[in-house]
Amino acid sequence: MLIDYAIASINAMMGRIDDIVISVSAVLITLLWIPIALNFFSTDENKKIMARERLKNAAIGTVIFIMAISGILFTVFNYVVTGKV
Repeated sequence: MLIDYAIASINAMMGRIDDIVISVSAVLITLLWIPIALNFFSTDENKKIMARERLKNAAIGTVIFIMAISGILFTVFNYVVTGKV
């Protein structure tokens, strides 16, 4: 009975930690994209050009961040270094 309660508590705690990590990740990605979006929809042509240049870097950064959070990046580097999955 006590072990079942401990396992349930640990599972609930891991679920909360997962929610916190997802929330922080969403905030970081949002902070990355806000300046680009503001410049992209600006009336100033220079700001639009700068936003288009930064768009590629932000997209690549977002993909790398998502891969790092999900563990794909670790798996790829582990495969490259050790040859094992």
